[in-house]
Amino acid sequence: MHGFIRAPHGTSTTFDAPGAATPFPYYGTQPNSINPEGTITGYYLDANVVFHGFIRAPDGKITTFDAPGAGADPGDGEGTFPTAIIANGTVVGFFQDTSWLTHGFSRSPDGKFTTFDVPGAGTVVGSWQGTYPNDINQWGAITGLWVDANNVWHGFLRIP
Repeated sequence: MHGFIRAPHGTSTTFDAPGAATPFPYYGTQPNSINPEGTITGYYLDANVVFHGFIRAPDGKITTFDAPGAGADPGDGEGTFPTAIIANGTVVGFFQDTSWLTHGFSRSPDGKFTTFDVPGAGTVVGSWQGTYPNDINQWGAITGLWVDANNVWHGFLRIP
């Protein structure tokens, strides 16, 4: 998998995050969101089967990152999964820790992280329970899903 951006006039530019493993099926770079300035966020899978986040600036510079607490055990498929970016460069997403619990994060433009869990989110080890932010608006309100201890999915709205 390779990321790409298509310009309004139709030209496409492909890109790969540094460290993305590209010779294997389903490995590589997965863009998820673009803001009005043309900055892209998403994730990539490395050769150790660990996911990492990235931000691609309009000039093509790519910054990679991992949320604090994100699992990085080789072969486990844990890691950081950015889902949205807004005009000021704030990124939201989720990460999986080494127990396969999922937590939300917000990353400010200067690289500072805020991690969070929706009250009531499940904590059963190995269950994929937890908090899954999907989007953020220009005022910093975050929406997403959370999974409780009974594996029931719910929606949430986190107000700044």
